[in-house]
Amino acid sequence: METVIELNKISKSFGAFKAVDELSLEVYKGDVFGFLGPNGAGKSTTMRMMLSLIKPSSGSIKIFGKELNTHRNEIMRQIGCIIEKPDFYLYMSAEKNLLLFSKLSGVSISKNKIQEVIELVGLKGREKDKVKTYSHGMKQRLGIAQTLIHDPALIILDEPTTGLDPQGIIDIREMILRLKNEMGKTIILSSHILSEIELVANRMVIINRGKQVAQGEVTQLLSTQDLILSVEVEDGKTALQKLNGYKKEKFSSLENNTLKFSLSKNEIPELVSELNKAGIKIYGITYRRALEEYFLKLTHQYN
Repeated sequence: METVIELNKISKSFGAFKAVDELSLEVYKGDVFGFLGPNGAGKSTTMRMMLSLIKPSSGSIKIFGKELNTHRNEIMRQIGCIIEKPDFYLYMSAEKNLLLFSKLSGVSISKNKIQEVIELVGLKGREKDKVKTYSHGMKQRLGIAQTLIHDPALIILDEPTTGLDPQGIIDIREMILRLKNEMGKTIILSSHILSEIELVANRMVIINRGKQVAQGEVTQLLSTQDLILSVEVEDGKTALQKLNGYKKEKFSSLENNTLKFSLSKNEIPELVSELNKAGIKIYGITYRRALEEYFLKLTHQYN
């Protein structure tokens, strides 16, 4: 498996504040790699280090098997990115913005290539309109078009769905999957929304306060074998007494007449049956995967 990005214990401090703390990760060719964490976790700082916009305080970065600090120009020619929000000349058309960007990048691009990219991102028919007439979602599409204009092997997208409506989010998601499946691109996608990463990424890392929390295959990290089950009942304390220690080792907490258990999906019917036998009225049952529950707690700390 070919490694495209390798971060080895990188750290970044701003004075006394440590934004990234000995973070290591690997991204493989063809990955849609989810870079997940609550706001302020260090995602954008890490991406800026990958793009050589800021230097790590310590640690090393390899991209395409080469050290970033000694092969910067060669590496950057193979990367397309959006960090925060894309900016354009609003009084110019999308087509002219892309032509200008290609010239500034030193890349010779034909008008046919421009049209191919415009069609790929779903802006065909609006390419001659001034960008100031574009919606937020259309500007995001144009930003992705800008990252593709020089046909990069690696694409880095920092929160590309921020501020989009539901349809816009779906469109960007489908575009990312097309870039992977039809064009063979390697993509790093940052987000603070776990469900968004789950739908498009095959591998991911979760960071918090600059440190790695979890890393690996999305399907493995989000296994349904370990669930946090919430059962809303009429009277939580009475329910616990009637259960008489049943699943005591799996019980985690009681909050506002909601019993919480940590158990596998296969154990849910048995627990429900036991509650019914004890004559406990059940008003609702929901469950989240353990990692999902943990990530939501992280996210709520910063909101």
